[in-house]
Amino acid sequence: MRASTLLTSPVSFGDFLLRLGFFALAPVGIVLAAELFPVRGALIDVGLALAVFIAGEAARSVAKRSRVATVLLKEALAFEGYYREKPPRRFVYYFFYPLLFPYWLSNREARREFLMFRGYTLGSLLILLLSLGWQYHRDYLPELGMRRFLPAVAISLVVETLLVLSLLMPIATTVVWYHASFRRRRLVVVLLAGLVSTAAVTYRVSSRRDPIVSYFTRKRVAWRTSAARRRAHAALLDGVMTAWNDMYRLRTKGAGVEQDGKVEGVPLDDAREKLQAFYKPDEAFAFDLWASPKHHPRLIVLYSEARSGRPPIWVALENGAEIRHRTSLPQGALDAMKEAADTSDALGMIWEDD
Repeated sequence: MRASTLLTSPVSFGDFLLRLGFFALAPVGIVLAAELFPVRGALIDVGLALAVFIAGEAARSVAKRSRVATVLLKEALAFEGYYREKPPRRFVYYFFYPLLFPYWLSNREARREFLMFRGYTLGSLLILLLSLGWQYHRDYLPELGMRRFLPAVAISLVVETLLVLSLLMPIATTVVWYHASFRRRRLVVVLLAGLVSTAAVTYRVSSRRDPIVSYFTRKRVAWRTSAARRRAHAALLDGVMTAWNDMYRLRTKGAGVEQDGKVEGVPLDDAREKLQAFYKPDEAFAFDLWASPKHHPRLIVLYSEARSGRPPIWVALENGAEIRHRTSLPQGALDAMKEAADTSDALGMIWEDD
């Protein structure tokens, strides 16, 4: 084994610093992508491949003794075999990998490496199709059909591929290179940087006042509301009335109302539970409550924020009676909803029409 060149070679030192910085920053993008898009399958695939690579002969022995293990580990074993025969290239190549797509699509060997990360075997394709079928049944039916689902699948696959090529591939090849070349100390340092960064961003995400609601969950809220407006309005009205009753019981203490008017605690939890009579459980978390004034609230709004030019979806009660027009809402409520369109009705529609 050759001596370490970390302190004797500027190129080796610069390569290590680049990898270290990448491991410290990449988890931010990975965690946020996993929160906003369904990309956890790619994380599991790459993680399994790395585990099999590090296990080496032990993983191959298990696969030889079990046909089930052979099927389950087929892709990971192919990954291990490929990099056992052909070490990864320099890190800068993987750092700019998405920009080099004309090369790795036209070069046979580079294309083979690309397919190691984004290729599908018969088994993995079957698992993908089964998971998509379950997702369609769980998240889209009965109000939403294939016309909404298939574009969402296409966008999810594109985002997942970009995640793999831009973030997971540099991480995986770094682990492979350091492990195969016996640079174990460098591997430990970059892995520790990645773990610390992952823990920090995960803590930051989990400690948010409002949970992160995925991109397609918010889309489904708008699509489902448009598909069955009368049922949506009934669920929203039931939710806001339940929250109003909770606030009435607690109004002498001003409990649950934050300084900016956002409502937390029992009223919000109960409102979201009522919303699940129509919306899916993850969609219910796209809704929040706003009340005014903080002490002895007289007005309460249940809403889903405006996004990308889409007006908010909302219902409101003032002294127990429903408010129908945006002009009747105070500026604080509009700020909370991030009003993005000049509409007098929730989602620009007349609720009674179906």
